[in-house]
Amino acid sequence: MIGLKRGAVMLCDHQKEWETEAEKTIIRLKNILGPVIRDIQHVGSTAIKNIKAKPIIDIGIAVNSFDAVLEYQEQLKDAGFYYRPNSDLGEQLLFASGSLYERTGDLQTHFIHIVKTGSMDWINYINFRDYLNQNPDIAKQYEDLKVSLAEKAPEDRGREKYLKGKHDFIVYTLRKALVKSYLGKTVDIKIDRPIGYVHQKEKYSLTYPINYGYIQGVLGGDGEELDVYLLGVDKPVSEYKAKIIGIVHRENDVEDKLIAAPENIIFNQAQIAEAIHFQEQYYKTYIEAVYQKSCGVVVFRTLNGKREYLCLLQNLSGTYSVPKGHIEAFETEEDCALRELFEETGIKAELIDGFKAEISYSFRTRSGEKHKTVVLFLAEYNGELDIDHNEIINYQWLETEKAKQTLPKGCSKVIDDVEKFLK
Repeated sequence: MIGLKRGAVMLCDHQKEWETEAEKTIIRLKNILGPVIRDIQHVGSTAIKNIKAKPIIDIGIAVNSFDAVLEYQEQLKDAGFYYRPNSDLGEQLLFASGSLYERTGDLQTHFIHIVKTGSMDWINYINFRDYLNQNPDIAKQYEDLKVSLAEKAPEDRGREKYLKGKHDFIVYTLRKALVKSYLGKTVDIKIDRPIGYVHQKEKYSLTYPINYGYIQGVLGGDGEELDVYLLGVDKPVSEYKAKIIGIVHRENDVEDKLIAAPENIIFNQAQIAEAIHFQEQYYKTYIEAVYQKSCGVVVFRTLNGKREYLCLLQNLSGTYSVPKGHIEAFETEEDCALRELFEETGIKAELIDGFKAEISYSFRTRSGEKHKTVVLFLAEYNGELDIDHNEIINYQWLETEKAKQTLPKGCSKVIDDVEKFLK
């Protein structure tokens, strides 16, 4: 089904027909506007997989000039795309299709949103679609919200309340989608607070120990240009091209921040937290980093003359591992390992001098490729455990070969190193 009466709110299950119709519509529009189109894509809820949506096809077109598009107004009308000059959609041109505009019925079937290339409108259309397609759990939240609002909306005049009810979710989702879209990308940064800059606040002042700036023309959650901390550059600069290696998610603010560094310079989440502590100490934050570092402990005991290793069944992953976790700001590797050991198992132990192993690997996430380093130390323990069941489902003491088969490949190789070390 495609088409809905103006002002009505009705949601339909996702249909393959929507994707097919969007592809056909894009071809028709390219045939008319080909010379002025810089990009054209299926956007809106019908472009989000597996969620209910109003059966109206939204197409986004990026152009350099609105005037150039309006020169094709008659050709667009002949093809069934009617210009709606009094739309309330901000700085864009809107064309619409359907029997309502042909004056043969009351259905709207297509909306064509024409926006400037690189504008926030274009960025938001693409980011919102891609973010929800990459995060099915968030897409389901959006669907549940829409269903709830649709049930409360009058059949013929519920559009305004329906749109208002979605507003907060969309604003927050666009905020997260924006910063997530930059992870791993190289950007040009304008520095407006270089190293040594003093920023006077109402109750205190900040002296910047690192360069701090923004991505020009890209608006963050506060309506201002998106801020970026630049690490790894030890002198004041006015602009810099660098790779985005992290996000500072602020939980008690309306904006998030990006973290950048020169290509091939690595900062893990703890190093980032230390570098930006001068400002982020005033907010509740968590850091999402491309380069991650964890520390932990390989724990063994000797029972009946045989060495056994502690293997923990993780609640989050459903797999076995050794006690370990993310290193925090201003924490040594050893301190992190002992803290994680105690938090997960209740064990207070001393690390055995002379042993340290390191595992490095890369993995794919919804935000792109990330890289992890795990530093492992060694301890012996023969007492009782006090397991944190929020993190750990169960545990086993396993003899060497069985432990190697149960633990992840990297940890099993570390067991071999432990065996050689203890001989």
